[in-house]
Amino acid sequence: MSNTPHKDKLIASIDNPKAKEDIALLNEALMAYQIWVSKTNSLTTTGQARINEMTFLLNDYKDYLEVDLIATKGSDFLKRQKGQLKLDNSILEEFLIHLVCPSILNNLPNFQLDTGPQSAFMSLAFRPSTISNLNEKPEVILKVKDQDFTIGKTIHYKFSADEYFSKQKTIDGKFYLKISLMQSGIIPMKH
Repeated sequence: MSNTPHKDKLIASIDNPKAKEDIALLNEALMAYQIWVSKTNSLTTTGQARINEMTFLLNDYKDYLEVDLIATKGSDFLKRQKGQLKLDNSILEEFLIHLVCPSILNNLPNFQLDTGPQSAFMSLAFRPSTISNLNEKPEVILKVKDQDFTIGKTIHYKFSADEYFSKQKTIDGKFYLKISLMQSGIIPMKH
């Protein structure tokens, strides 16, 4: 999934035929978005001072988008559908991604973390269609749920009915190991 969920929602709204009356306004919002991200990325402060500056920039952009553009100049469609289009809450989703950086968070690992929206692992089950399939490539059933924000890393897995992991009897892929802000640990998955 993308690390620019708000930008993605702006572009999707620009491409939405129902928002044709708001194309100029949405393009103006996209330009304001680019300025917000540029200013956020150019900050040189660290720790709480950086968070304060980022929050100021966030509030400035969010107020401009929601009040000055959508509420004041938006069409009835855009005013009614801004929640459905996720134009407002995706701003916070993207802001959280910017918070995961060494100049704010101490003790981040020395490897690249995956941040932002992801499909999260809910459960894994092996469900062979017949008893004779127990000795074949495992039939893995995954349940996933989309999360608005996660922090994690890809891990790889292999399952096999063969202790030597022969290709004929082995399935492999990768997981996203994530930590949710609302839960102490969550394990999203990616194939």
